[in-house]
Amino acid sequence: MTTATFWFTDEELAELVAVAQQPGYDRWREMVTATGGCADPIHLVGESTLIDSTSGEVLHRYTTGDEPNRRLLVACRNRRASRCPACAETYRADTYQLIRAGLAGGKSVPDTVAAHPRVFATFTAPSFGPVHHRVTGPGGGVRRCHPEAGCLQRHEEDDPLLGQAVDPEAYDYTGAVIWNALAGKLWHRTTTLIVRHLAARLDLGESEFRQVCRVSYGKVAEFQARGLVHFHVIVRLDGPQGPDAPPPAGLTVEVLDKAIRHAAAQAVVTSPKSEATGGARQVRWGEQLDIQPITAAGPGDGELTDQKVAGYVAKYATKAAENTGTLDRPVACWRCKGSGSDPDEAGLCRSCHGKGTRHDDLHHLVGNPHAQAMISTCWALGGRLELEELRLRPWAHMLGFRGHFSTKSRRYSTTLRCLRQARHDWRMRRIEQGFGLGQEDEEPEREETILVLGQWQYYGRGHSAGEAIYARTIARGLTESRRIARCVSTEGSDHAFT
Repeated sequence: MTTATFWFTDEELAELVAVAQQPGYDRWREMVTATGGCADPIHLVGESTLIDSTSGEVLHRYTTGDEPNRRLLVACRNRRASRCPACAETYRADTYQLIRAGLAGGKSVPDTVAAHPRVFATFTAPSFGPVHHRVTGPGGGVRRCHPEAGCLQRHEEDDPLLGQAVDPEAYDYTGAVIWNALAGKLWHRTTTLIVRHLAARLDLGESEFRQVCRVSYGKVAEFQARGLVHFHVIVRLDGPQGPDAPPPAGLTVEVLDKAIRHAAAQAVVTSPKSEATGGARQVRWGEQLDIQPITAAGPGDGELTDQKVAGYVAKYATKAAENTGTLDRPVACWRCKGSGSDPDEAGLCRSCHGKGTRHDDLHHLVGNPHAQAMISTCWALGGRLELEELRLRPWAHMLGFRGHFSTKSRRYSTTLRCLRQARHDWRMRRIEQGFGLGQEDEEPEREETILVLGQWQYYGRGHSAGEAIYARTIARGLTESRRIARCVSTEGSDHAFT
């Protein structure tokens, strides 16, 4: 069994000692541990009362007046690993359970769903100009990057040039930004074409097809190094009501594969017409389309199992455009969303004074030249009235992409809300058992026996420098403990949480 080891500088050790010497340190550490080591906890002040809803008896009163600094810490619940690794880990685990349930059953999804036709498809963006990339040959050797474009280098894996335009002057940044902005609509168009193709396969109209079959999916968006999103999608065929019933006979994995390829080749959406973009642009998928069948969990080497797919999708659910060197916070003013005009009254925005942003220099926000060029392009195009619907300025930090990173169709599986409610119910049962009011084997749908009355106010967020170090070590320790627990519980099997 391995243990985590942490090293600190003299300054960090001094900060740690100062925090440990504060009154109420042990209780503060308990609160941070309860948040999972949240990097940016929310501070609340207030009180709550637990009341037996049957007898009216007051079971417990809590007030933050007894806490260190007279405040309670709660997790920020940010899904971005760049903002809070601890809360992102919870989001990743929930996404894993959500995706896995749609592949193997569980969480209100029947186990028979594993027998439905399902594939794992990756949709990519087209090329808008050559970028530096690392190409390996069949033997593992690294090839020259772009000889035809003038780059003869053999890039290492950590080369900062990877993803950068070979010729920034010739690169179509406008097309790249427009593609990101319309990628969500392009996917929606693709799902419509998949249904049409499958309906034609059964010689049915679209409405008739939906009465006998449903196309379900779970999707996650990932940013490539070149700043363009691509989608990893699980596509599954169900009966008309969802995973409870199989699709019609004849709709096999092979048929689904062909339908997706046909839809990807035909799907197209058109951008608003603008002189700044050279007119209306047609947005299509790139030539690279990878589709693989998903097998049931098993020991086969090289097989794409439900565990592997769920782990792969969950990994990218906590990442965003910041992994390409851009920002993880909006560039546009929070009040006017980049327009510079006050949304509540005539005149300039009171928050940014008409600039649309609080940044003094929009053209030097990040050190990544390629990402900076896309941000600048978003800002320039976002100021055009005819492109207003694309909302490029509010989403400039995302390089134009404005869709959700993790989405699913309605009947794919359970929801994140249900998973969070299950945790809440579990905590309430523990509280009830502590007061002798509940039984361990009671169903979650039971009538609540405890009434919670609370009054809370926001009082800030975050940690001091020393507290942040403690929070990181607590988060790492909890992560290591979970990893060891998973290894022990899955020893000798192929069902480890990825």
